[in-house]
Amino acid sequence: VLALLRNPSELDAFRADPGRADAVVEETLRYDPPVQIVSRIAAEDIPELRVGAGDWVLFAVAGANRDPAEFVDPDRFDPMRENLHHCAFGFGSHFCLGAPLARLQARVALTRFVQRVESPKLVVDPPPYREHVVVRGPAHLQLDFAEISPR
Repeated sequence: VLALLRNPSELDAFRADPGRADAVVEETLRYDPPVQIVSRIAAEDIPELRVGAGDWVLFAVAGANRDPAEFVDPDRFDPMRENLHHCAFGFGSHFCLGAPLARLQARVALTRFVQRVESPKLVVDPPPYREHVVVRGPAHLQLDFAEISPR
């Protein structure tokens, strides 16, 4: 919701075409993933990174999702970008088992938001964020809006 409110043209495009929901969810996960850092223990030596087997390694998910070698104009919120892969849910054997449910929940919630909340505007930007190193996101969003349409 925050990315959509900060990008009114994308909010309007989504409102006009709810079929964009999957793309909006995937770009949101790339653009501002809720989990910022994951840790692993290296299974083997990776000499080019100076990592030894058994070393504790931190992986900056948010940084990887903004890598300019991987994404054109990575700091721009663009649900219609062609390269929409990201690592917000991890990868390999550590891929999040809850990813399909999270995607479904986000798709339904964002679609209903754009269908029902008329003229939403942020009251405070930036909003207050939760004080947590690994899990990032606003503590809450204070919005003004014209009305909420009936279900």
